Amino acid sequence: MNSTGQSPVQGNHWLTGNARQMWNRPHLFPAELAWQNGGLARFRMLHKYLYAVTSAEYARQILVTNHDRYERSFQYKTGRIVIGDGLLSTDGPEWLKRRREMLPAFKAHTMRQLVEAAGAATEDAMRRWQTIDEETGSVPIVAEIQRLALIIIGKTLLSTEIDDGHAADFGHAVRETLYLVRQRNTSLIRLPMWLPSSANDRIHKTRQVLDEFLVPHIENRRMQPDKDVKSDILDLLAHSRDKESGSKLDDQALLDETKTLFVSGFETTATALSWTLYLLSRHPEIAARWHRECAQVLKGRLPTSDDLELLTFTKQIIQEALRLYPPVYNMARECVTDDTLGSVRIRKGSVLLISIYGIHHAEAYWPQPEKFDPDRFAPERSLPANAYYPFALGKHVCIGAQFAMTEMITILGIIGSRLRICAADPQPVGIRAQITLAPDQEILLRMRAL
Repeated sequence: MNSTGQSPVQGNHWLTGNARQMWNRPHLFPAELAWQNGGLARFRMLHKYLYAVTSAEYARQILVTNHDRYERSFQYKTGRIVIGDGLLSTDGPEWLKRRREMLPAFKAHTMRQLVEAAGAATEDAMRRWQTIDEETGSVPIVAEIQRLALIIIGKTLLSTEIDDGHAADFGHAVRETLYLVRQRNTSLIRLPMWLPSSANDRIHKTRQVLDEFLVPHIENRRMQPDKDVKSDILDLLAHSRDKESGSKLDDQALLDETKTLFVSGFETTATALSWTLYLLSRHPEIAARWHRECAQVLKGRLPTSDDLELLTFTKQIIQEALRLYPPVYNMARECVTDDTLGSVRIRKGSVLLISIYGIHHAEAYWPQPEKFDPDRFAPERSLPANAYYPFALGKHVCIGAQFAMTEMITILGIIGSRLRICAADPQPVGIRAQITLAPDQEILLRMRAL
């Protein structure tokens, strides 16, 4: 900090500020900036000043202690143009009402159902992967895990089978959505959505792909008699009520939340699993421990929900992969009431960019932060306070966090008990930071039966 009590404004372009750095390196620029300035640093994009945050203490103050002084910034609200007014794009009383209406559905959806669906889909996928490996010499695991995640979300959310054609369309639509939303958030000029432009046209088309698939499912459910209610998440949401007010989701809210779950439940899980398998393919000593645990617990069969508690090292692997490659790497909050972080006065209207990537990679919290070490999460070890939140922190913690972890442990447990994986390409894979922290190229793996 400088003598004025304000964190320094780093060298920037006279007009655009640090927009270029943020566009090119959105996961690293705010992280490095804050690391160099005691965990809090100010920068500029056009006329707007933002603060990069890598201090776990400050992050907790923003997200938990003084959360009423901050709300989600415009970056989240941009998502409304595709997914509507879902949990990811709202805040305040509107968000709280919606979360209360949805929460009973997530409590009602049993992990047993998810484990069964994920187990069957993973078993089918592994047979496919072995065929691909035999025919081509490697498996494009990013594409294949995305396909698997779509099949699972289709089954658990909608009780429907998503064929390869739809899977390709949805995968493209989701990735296009993430790219276009990020592009709109960082653009110097954001055109109104009613104005004809190539970017707006692409946004409308991605929304149309999702709507045309999901709307008929919702309409069919609304016409079903109560005795025909399924046990998938869509029906649970359709019949879920806020325990305090008795309110429930109307048709538009149900569509918005279904799109939100579809997009977020597919992309983030697929990204996290792709990075996890990438890390295992390059750390054979850790993979060997993983194989031993999966063999001992599962003994060649599909897991049950009870088995997941025994796959402790498998869970640690996923947790460490989420530390190194958090799918959501920044969280933006706008200050709505003046606050103070350390010696810095945060004015109303300031945007604070909490760098999850920066906190997860800070040496102050994680010794040798770039090392892949699942033992950081061993039950007997204590985690650094408030320095790990791949599913966010505070009131906006991800409603589907348990769902995502259950799905990932199930998938990874089955793979670890059946297949040996190794890198087909020794070259390292880099990061392509868009809305999620995705690989910058396909990850090619060799897969052989154990």
